[in-house]
Amino acid sequence: MHHPLLDMADADTRVEFGMAEAEFAQHTQWRASAEVFRAIDATLREAAEHPEVFIDAVMLRGDAVEFAERAAAADLAVRLSLAESTVRAYGMVAQTLQQSLPLLWARFAEGDISTQNAREAASIVSELPADLWAEFQTRIMGAITLAPARFRTTARAVREKLHAQTLTERHGAANAHRGVWTEVDRDGMGRLHAHLSAEKLAMVGAALDGLAFGLFTESDEQRTMAQLRADVLSDLLTATSSPCTSRACTSSAGTSSAGTSGAGTRPAVGVTVALTIPVLSLLGHFDEPALLEGIGPIDINTARRLCATVPSITRLLTDPVSGTIVGIDPRQYRVPTTLKRWLATLHVTCDFPGCGRRAAHCDLDHTRAWANGGTTTADNLNHRCRTHHTMKHQTKWQVEKPPGAERAVWTSPTGYNREADPPPF
Repeated sequence: MHHPLLDMADADTRVEFGMAEAEFAQHTQWRASAEVFRAIDATLREAAEHPEVFIDAVMLRGDAVEFAERAAAADLAVRLSLAESTVRAYGMVAQTLQQSLPLLWARFAEGDISTQNAREAASIVSELPADLWAEFQTRIMGAITLAPARFRTTARAVREKLHAQTLTERHGAANAHRGVWTEVDRDGMGRLHAHLSAEKLAMVGAALDGLAFGLFTESDEQRTMAQLRADVLSDLLTATSSPCTSRACTSSAGTSSAGTSGAGTRPAVGVTVALTIPVLSLLGHFDEPALLEGIGPIDINTARRLCATVPSITRLLTDPVSGTIVGIDPRQYRVPTTLKRWLATLHVTCDFPGCGRRAAHCDLDHTRAWANGGTTTADNLNHRCRTHHTMKHQTKWQVEKPPGAERAVWTSPTGYNREADPPPF
């Protein structure tokens, strides 16, 4: 909304007004973030103090507080369309800043500090002993309005100066959090992330560079160094025998190949994945894409190439209209292997709203309990991760599938209803 006293015909005025609008909106957003964090923290505290809101009276026992906090975090996550881990992280920011950095929290609540800087400050101060909190706050207050990258550098430098533990001691603790995870991207691609110690990271980088550069110097090589590093890495991890790896090894003296090690030939890694392909596409009559478990659609040419190298294929006969598997006894409790495979491909992830846990790592749960007349059918079975499966039985969270509905409906302990997320593919 333009101010009536401003001459909006003047370009300088319009630019200045636009900048003021952006600045005001940014500070409003930061202030709102602080309020969200505070409200989450307050709600989780209430859940801990009054677990009876989230847990049935008969379930109130020693672990009631833990389950009440889980149920509350899930309730908030569904309402706010956030991951449960994000909800807990937001609550922890508010709790940590109010307890450890009250001056910084006050500025954040007023919208004077970016959300990124507030979260970074909370993360760093949580690693310091209580007797250093005040000193840490004093030293970083002059930098709180810096851009996030600059603030992060300054805050971490202050942490290094104040921390009582040696770097060797801290590295030992940090190394316990090493890990590898994957992220699915667009167009049949994805990313591999690794959190490693600095020396291991340097060694991995040097090994990839050495193997890739050996290929890069070949006169007929057309791939970039980035592409070669990716190809060499995938060959090393899957132990595939490919021309690119073999050539890399012959071109890089002293470096073992993807298929060999110092002790001799390394066996290939056994990998099992579910690949669903329409039979007419497999035979070349159509180009309908295939579904790769945990990834999603992949082009039919890639699917055909994968099928050409697999040792065996499992055929699942499904109803041409409903897509459900034909010939399963619905009254048996144990889920047949064929139905398990089909459901893992069909569901992809846990069906709790917002949960991305892969179906392969979930429990198969009867939505309507088998003991209460529930059937062992695709319509009554859903993949639920251990956390949400347990939460369904230990808290007031409920799930049911209304007649004729495609997806189950989850109801939180506070009465909030949310339909299970649709399959991503």
